[in-house]
Amino acid sequence: MTALQSADLAFVRPSKRALDEAINQSTVEAEEKGYVHVALVVHEQGQLTVIEATADSGAVERPLTSFLQDHEGLVDFYRLKDGPRNPTAIVKRARQFIGQPYNHGFFENGPGLYCSQLVTRAFSDEQVFKEEPLQFGPNGTILPHWLDYYRKLQRAIPIKELGSSPNSLLRSHSLIALHV
Repeated sequence: MTALQSADLAFVRPSKRALDEAINQSTVEAEEKGYVHVALVVHEQGQLTVIEATADSGAVERPLTSFLQDHEGLVDFYRLKDGPRNPTAIVKRARQFIGQPYNHGFFENGPGLYCSQLVTRAFSDEQVFKEEPLQFGPNGTILPHWLDYYRKLQRAIPIKELGSSPNSLLRSHSLIALHV
């Protein structure tokens, strides 16, 4: 059993929600487990919290127990293979984003942040996660869900913009699974 530490990551497996399915189908590769959300773990003064960007609340910090309850046990934990050089700086950077809105369009330059964008920026000094062109379907396709999603936003699909997803963070090969 591994104890959680600051700068560990909590990855959420897909539920049956349409957005979860669309994210997973768009970003997972055949050999991957598939995740739809990611949050940063904070362990301070014996307390465990997560910093995350959510569609409902934007960037927030909340108790890990609340996070786990909301995601009904569909959570796996990961840590950088060699450990983060400075977990305190990662947490401090992530906290700077608290209060920002959610980036509903997954745009490279906001407004706001989406979950893996927050994590990527929090880990920027570690140089482990690289942004890549966003995917909205397998093999360069665009799933019908995303066509409807962006039509409702009245925005173009940002297919040429750089970004991240929970699954792209795992493809960095910088993380190891924790048995918590």
